[in-house]
Amino acid sequence: MPSLAMQTLLATSLVGFRARSKPTAAHVCSAQPRRSRSPVASVKVDGEPLASDKAQVALSRRHVGQAMLAAGYGGGAATALPAYAAPPVDAADARAQLIATIKGGGDSAQVQNAIDGLVPYNPTPDPARSPQLEGTWRLLWSSDTAEVTKATKDLPIPFQSIQLVGPRGGMEAGRAANLVKVFGGFVTLKLSSSAVQDDTNSSAVIIGPPFRLELLVAGKSFPISKVESTEAETTDLLGNQLNEFSQLYLEDSGQPGDIRVSKVTAGDPVVLDSEFVHIRV
Repeated sequence: MPSLAMQTLLATSLVGFRARSKPTAAHVCSAQPRRSRSPVASVKVDGEPLASDKAQVALSRRHVGQAMLAAGYGGGAATALPAYAAPPVDAADARAQLIATIKGGGDSAQVQNAIDGLVPYNPTPDPARSPQLEGTWRLLWSSDTAEVTKATKDLPIPFQSIQLVGPRGGMEAGRAANLVKVFGGFVTLKLSSSAVQDDTNSSAVIIGPPFRLELLVAGKSFPISKVESTEAETTDLLGNQLNEFSQLYLEDSGQPGDIRVSKVTAGDPVVLDSEFVHIRV
């Protein structure tokens, strides 16, 4: 069995899904309704400007132990935020509330409430089929049920969780990867997988084999484990299942600062309904 530390790093975004013989999804999730856009105010997180109009998704998977999801938004004790007295009046207000709640260390219920206020303003029809889903994304927040939250809750080491999607993220077409970077990226745990559109749901992406797990040290790769297909034997760290991630909200300016919200809509019951907020970098 892998060490607890290794399990924690590996958990980053692989969420087990019941095995199927081929990477197609039978589970169908309803697409988010299209809503009219409202101008979105510019906001900053960690000094980084958030794009002024739109947002994106997240991928995840658990059978890679419990360690890779470790690189969340980051840092110290959460401080209570005052509850918003009224629902957001428009997309700009909803977006500002979500960012302020995460930035201010709001608890899970407060962030979830802010997400619920933003999702109806999703500016991107068929987000899983949008080219703007591709790119490099940094994890800002994950819900309490997410493995990344459980694994990193008490970790004292600062690190980042980065997600690479498609060619714009430096991956091959139909591939994605989750990276946990520590020591400024000198040491990185990388888990890559297939990431394809769900033929039956334009809001969902299916994550599955081939899985590749590797450790990068000073840019040099050290392979750890791999699983080639849903019919292949699992390893101590990797499963062979398919997982479904629905993109609830995707800003599609294509510029750093775009926000996206995603949710596990089919997969491991332990993390089912886990939600994630990412920012494009």
